[in-house]
Amino acid sequence: MEWINRAKAFYHRKLDGYTFEEYLIMFVTCSIFLPYFCSIAAIVFTLCYLAATHQLITIIRNTPRAFLFFLFCLVSFVTSMMYSNQIGMLQSFAMLLIFVYYMFYRSIINKRLFILLIDACCIISIFCFIWAIMEYFRIIDHFGYSFFDLEIEDAPHWRVNSTFYNANFYAMMIEFLVLCCVYKLLYSEKLHRILFYWGIILLNLFALYLTGCRTAWASFIVAIPVMFLLTRHWKSFMVSMGLLLSGVSAVWIDPSLLPRSGFLDSFIVRGRIWKTAVMAIQDHLLFGGGPQCYQIFYKLYDGRRAMHAHNVFLDPLLSHGLIGLLLMFAAFWENIKEIIRLYTKRFDVPLFALIAAFLLTVLIHGLFDHTLNWIQTAMLFLMVFGSSAIYVNNGGRPETHGNVPIKNNGSAD
Repeated sequence: MEWINRAKAFYHRKLDGYTFEEYLIMFVTCSIFLPYFCSIAAIVFTLCYLAATHQLITIIRNTPRAFLFFLFCLVSFVTSMMYSNQIGMLQSFAMLLIFVYYMFYRSIINKRLFILLIDACCIISIFCFIWAIMEYFRIIDHFGYSFFDLEIEDAPHWRVNSTFYNANFYAMMIEFLVLCCVYKLLYSEKLHRILFYWGIILLNLFALYLTGCRTAWASFIVAIPVMFLLTRHWKSFMVSMGLLLSGVSAVWIDPSLLPRSGFLDSFIVRGRIWKTAVMAIQDHLLFGGGPQCYQIFYKLYDGRRAMHAHNVFLDPLLSHGLIGLLLMFAAFWENIKEIIRLYTKRFDVPLFALIAAFLLTVLIHGLFDHTLNWIQTAMLFLMVFGSSAIYVNNGGRPETHGNVPIKNNGSAD
């Protein structure tokens, strides 16, 4: 059968020629779209393999400033222990596992593998969407809604979260996935590819609506036009601005177009949480209280109960203090310089645009939530953020697969 032969040819073209270590990275990347304990198990398995094959120590030694990641996690663990913050102690250990895996990822990543990972994430998001729809049918059956009513409840456990821990984490994953699709669309020339990525974008946007997460929509207003602007896709930039302004105008006229449109009540709740976090930060400025310490401190300040400070600026400062944040910034400094060189040296402007869009998404969404503080969202972010190592591993030269140059979009013709 011709279609079977074509499928086999596609499979071999996409997946042949990788090392076992590269397959491990594919394995871990796919695991982040399963419940979080699967991701942890995948990382532990990978690190155990690296240790058993005597690669782990070499990878750590070859990573610039690796000791700072270990020091950061040690300070976080000790601080958590001082405040009897058991969740913080556990999360400090989980961060250590993620950072060591991040070192391994950066030592292996190349353009062909990175593009495959982006495509895999886009494709797997279809299965996450199907899971979300099945969840939504369960919810509307419980409340007696029609599917087309598109009623979204305020209670977190009655909003779709697909394979993720809660709806807001799924929303951030969708934000990242839409940006990955836009990245692929930048250099997709064939109609079937354009339709494929647009289809995935539309599916994910519908799932985003079902999550009931409102802040996520704001990030698109900035992140997507910035990608087109940085890559000089002027027509796409103008079209995106027109669409986004039309959408903003429509919501301004009729706020009910967005789910859970009672924004003012949520803002008041957030304000109480932020006030409590600021008071706690003032008293624990240097070292914080360890990850998730808001759950401990809000009781001391008679604050609003919450899992964390719901702000990407306040929560890290509360959790790790000035010392912890300085250690973290210093640990990632080499990575940051690599990202800047992607643009200034014109190594890979589309990749720079994708990383910049990810950062903007985290900062804009992070004004009202801290959804990066979770293994699945953090892993997808680090996969893109750490991809600048492609041009360290390859000496800054254009990559090839065999004798065929790989384009900026990663496709080899």
